[in-house]
Amino acid sequence: MESSSELDRLHFFEQACKISEATYASNPLDADNLTRWVGALLELSQFQSVPDSQKMIQDAISKLEEALSINPKKHDALWCLGNAQTSFAFLTNKEDEARPYFEKAAQYFQQAVDEDPSNEIYLKSLEISTSKGRRRYGVIECDPLVRKGLEKTVSIWEQNE
Repeated sequence: MESSSELDRLHFFEQACKISEATYASNPLDADNLTRWVGALLELSQFQSVPDSQKMIQDAISKLEEALSINPKKHDALWCLGNAQTSFAFLTNKEDEARPYFEKAAQYFQQAVDEDPSNEIYLKSLEISTSKGRRRYGVIECDPLVRKGLEKTVSIWEQNE
């Protein structure tokens, strides 16, 4: 049985996905919304079976690529794309199959650092992704700015219900 805080977290990110989906329907060119949506998807993927999690992460990657087609220099989307690639790599059983995902993640983290060189989260993610011992690290959490945007969106949505 999941703890109350895990259920609250699950509910929060499910609501964030619903809100982002509705926002996308009215404004598909909102790169910030796509990035928030992905943050929620990546968090929700942690509650899924491996195949469902992989499918959810692939959906997240697709949405991030869409966000980057709207704004190619969107550093938080680049960073989230690195996280999505890392998460997918961790769900891959074979080292040789996981390696390309880790390599892509490092490239995206580098691009995020290039766009925002003073962001310590991006720098740490890049450091972790390029270290030889990266498998010892767990899932990298949602960017605090993305999480803040999700919390604000959910709060506004809940007030309007």
